[in-house]
Amino acid sequence: MNRWISSRLSKRAALEIIILTIGLVIFLAFPFLFPINISAGDFRPYWSSTYLLAHGQDFSDPTKMYAIEQTLTGWTESYVMYAWFAPTGDVLLLPFTFFSFPLATYYWLLTSLLVVFVSVLLIWNHTKKRLWIPLVASFGFSMTLLSFINGQVNTVVVLGLVLFLYFKELRHDYVAGVSLVLTTVKPHLVILALPLLLLDSLRRKQWRVLAGFAGALLVCMLILFVFDPAWPVSFWDLVANGMSTFRETPTLSGLLVVAGEYRLGKWIWVFVLFLASAIWWQRGKEWDRRTLIDVSILIGIIASPIGWSYDQVMLLIPLLRVLEWMVNGAFAQRDAIALVLVMVIANAITIYERILGPGDVWYFWVPLVAIGIYLFAWQRRQLDRLRYPTLLA
Repeated sequence: MNRWISSRLSKRAALEIIILTIGLVIFLAFPFLFPINISAGDFRPYWSSTYLLAHGQDFSDPTKMYAIEQTLTGWTESYVMYAWFAPTGDVLLLPFTFFSFPLATYYWLLTSLLVVFVSVLLIWNHTKKRLWIPLVASFGFSMTLLSFINGQVNTVVVLGLVLFLYFKELRHDYVAGVSLVLTTVKPHLVILALPLLLLDSLRRKQWRVLAGFAGALLVCMLILFVFDPAWPVSFWDLVANGMSTFRETPTLSGLLVVAGEYRLGKWIWVFVLFLASAIWWQRGKEWDRRTLIDVSILIGIIASPIGWSYDQVMLLIPLLRVLEWMVNGAFAQRDAIALVLVMVIANAITIYERILGPGDVWYFWVPLVAIGIYLFAWQRRQLDRLRYPTLLA
C-alpha cells in the first residue's frame, strides 16, 4: 500500500514538473510567437542606458541615448527619453541587454510580476492566511498596474525593503544589508527610509547590515567601473540635468511648481529628513523597523523632489500592513469595513482619473489618503487593544 501511494505521489510530482516546464516554455516563447509591445514605455530609456553602459559608452549623453532609442527600440518621437534611475539600476538590467529590446521588455514584464508576487508572499509571512487579500490588493492597485504597463523599475525598490524586513527577522543581517542595495535603483522613493534604516543600524551597532549594504554597493561600483571607468561623471551629469528641470509631480515640489515656486520644493526633502532624523534620535530607540519603514514611505513620497504617480506603488508596504491588522482582527469589524471601502473608492477614483488624463500632479492626494488610512487604523488598533486585550496584534 505504501509503495502504491509513493508511486502515485511520484507520478503526480512528475506531472506537475512537466506542466510547470511547459508553462515556462510557453511564457518564454510567447514574444516569438506573438509580437507585443506592452510595458515598453519607460523601459525603453532604462534598457538604452544599460545598453550604452554594456558597450562602455556614456549613458548620460542625450545624442547617444537618442540614437539607441531610435535604432534599437523603435522610438519615433523627436525627443530623447532619459533614464531617471541610479547606475545600480544599470547593473541590475545588464542581463537584459543580451536580448533584443522587444524580448527584454517582455522578460522585464514577467520579472516585475514575479517581483510583486514574491514581495506579497514575504511581507504576508506573519499571517499565513487569506493570501488572496494582499494579492488582490497589490495587483489591483492602479499604481501597480501602471508600473507594469509603463515598464517601470520601482517595484524593485519595494522588493528591496521587503527582503530587508524578511532577512532581518531571520537574523540574516548581512543578507538584509545586501537587500537594501535594490532600493538605490530609485533612491528618491526611499529618500527618508534608506537613510533612517542605515542610521538605525548604526545606532544598534548592527555592523553586518552596514557591511552587507556597503559590500553590495562596492560590488555594483566595481561592475560599473569594469564597463565604463567614467560612469561617475555620467551619473553626475544625469543628476544635474534632472535637478535643473522643473516638473509638476504629485509631490509638494510639484504643487509648488504649479503655484509658481520653482526652487523651494526641490529642497523640502532635506528639511524633512533633518526633522525626521531628529525625531527618530529622540524617540525612535524602541521603534520597530516595519513602523519606521511605513511612516518614512508615507512622508517621503510626498517630500521627494521628483517622482511620478506610478511611484506611489511604494504605498503598498504601509497599506498591506493595514490589511494585515485587519485580517488578524486587530480592530472592530465596522472599522475594517470602513477602511476597505475607503481603499476601494480611492483606487477607483485613481482609475477614473487616469481615464480623464490630467497631469501627474493631480495624484498628490493619493499618499494623503494613505496617511489618513494608516493613522486611523493605527489609532483604532490601539484603542481596541485596550478595550479587548485578547485581540491579536
